[in-house]
Amino acid sequence: MACMIPQPESDFTRRDFRAMILILFKLEESQSENTRNFAEALPKYSSCLRTVERWYSEFIHKNFILEDGPRPGRPSIIQTVQNVELVLDEVTKDPHVTYAQLEQETKLSSGSINVILHKELGLRKLCARWIPHSLSSDQKKCRVDFCKIMLKRFVNGTSRAVSEILTGDETWTNHYVPETKRRSKEWVEEGGLPPTKVRRIRSVGKQMRAIFFRRSKFVEGIALEDRKTVTADWYTTICLLKVFSAIRKQREKSGVRGILLHHDNASSHTALRTCEFLEISRI
Repeated sequence: MACMIPQPESDFTRRDFRAMILILFKLEESQSENTRNFAEALPKYSSCLRTVERWYSEFIHKNFILEDGPRPGRPSIIQTVQNVELVLDEVTKDPHVTYAQLEQETKLSSGSINVILHKELGLRKLCARWIPHSLSSDQKKCRVDFCKIMLKRFVNGTSRAVSEILTGDETWTNHYVPETKRRSKEWVEEGGLPPTKVRRIRSVGKQMRAIFFRRSKFVEGIALEDRKTVTADWYTTICLLKVFSAIRKQREKSGVRGILLHHDNASSHTALRTCEFLEISRI
């Protein structure tokens, strides 16, 4: 393996050392004398004999060019403003874009793309997280206002009455082959929030379930029979009866007394029959 002059940290460049070798060559010093002089004058940057021999050979053949010539193989990674903007445009158009796609679109190497993404743009790839609904600004404001009212009513969550809130809702349980985490990843700025996704791929099967829980624990989950719809009749005679029965088992002394049912304004929840049932049950 050829011995090369190390790249100094501050004082001299490789070209400077080669110029020194050339000067000593012109003074007709031998190669061994040249090497010894380097070791005595600049012990930190002393040149090895094989490097001196190589440059003496170049000078003997009248080659006095001291700069490095073109090197074979892969070029070093150079990030230009144009390349950075090119990668940024592709990521902006498609946050899911992969390295292979970026290489194809930008004609840059994988190493260059890696440096641009992580060092120049400060990006990282995060998996998307599920959210139940995509809300409008008005819907978000309504929820914030309601939360402020509840925080005031329950003393910022410190009230013991919080444990008496029973929350429930119906949801579809989908059976499907989920999108892989790798496919859901997006490029995100450093410190940015993980992406979210609402749309689901086509399911191979699904079932409606009503889920109820309290602050302390899960209460009950009731599955709706196939090809059935949620009605006030089902909600009062099947669903809530099972939920209240589970509550009584968890609260043997107080039962459903003091329970605050928190559910949405679906038609089965606001129907007259449901309201009458809750009134009779003192909920």
